[in-house]
Order: sequence, then structure tokens, then C-alpha cells
Amino acid sequence: MLPRIAKAIIKGLLWFIFLYVVPMFLISSLSQFAPEIFARYEQLLPVFVAIILFFVVASELTSGTIFQHALNIGKALILMIFIVYALQGGIISIDIENIHMLADLKVYLIMLLTIDLLGLAKNVLQAINFLSEKTESQLPTPSPK
Repeated sequence: MLPRIAKAIIKGLLWFIFLYVVPMFLISSLSQFAPEIFARYEQLLPVFVAIILFFVVASELTSGTIFQHALNIGKALILMIFIVYALQGGIISIDIENIHMLADLKVYLIMLLTIDLLGLAKNVLQAINFLSEKTESQLPTPSPK
């Protein structure tokens, strides 16, 4: 169990650096030019990172079990909900001084959700495959006559 814990900690730290430290540096640099645009995403980034880190660490700790596949299915569902929330249902409006901008991103939202649905289907099929292999390995082998 100790190697799994060490691997989970290392993966968690690497994902934290790539998903939180680097993007926060970029967002803080870019928010000087347009703070209205990046303020909302500066608040959503820690939530996204917490979701990903939880599932990366939990999946690594439960690797080789059915719980790993269940966590991957849960991650796909939660990320789909988060994407819809972060993109505000596909309609984003930004007010910059006296200018009101409205962007319709529904097509991109549908593309992202389709990709996540494919990932969800892949995870379900992996769980089914895992269970069938486990059941098959427990069957007695026939002896030749």
C-alpha cells in the first residue's frame, strides 16, 4: 500500500503544479490587462483543480479494483456538470466599461460534452471488462480428458 500512496502523492503534486500553479501565474499576469474577463475563472480554477486532484489521488489509491473504474465514471459525470456551470450554459456575457459582449458557445459546449460522454462510455466499458476478466479468472479450468 505504501508504493500506491507515494505514487498518489507524486501524481497529485504534479497535477497541482500543472493545473493550478502555472495557470494561476498566467491568469494573474493576463488579468492586469482585462480583469473583467479573468475574474470569474480565477474563482473557478481552484474548484476545478480540487475536483481533478481528488479523483487523481483516489483513482491511484484504488488502482486495480472496481472502485477505480467507479471513480473514473464519477469524474466524467462531475466534469460534465462543471463544464456546463463554468461556461454558463453556453452563453457568456461580459461587461467591459460601456461595452456589453455576448458570446454563444453552445456548439463548443456540445463538443466538450460529447468528448466527456465518450470518456464516460469508455470508463463504463472498462469497468465491464474488469468485472468480466475477474469473473473469468475465478472459473475452474477444464482438464483434458
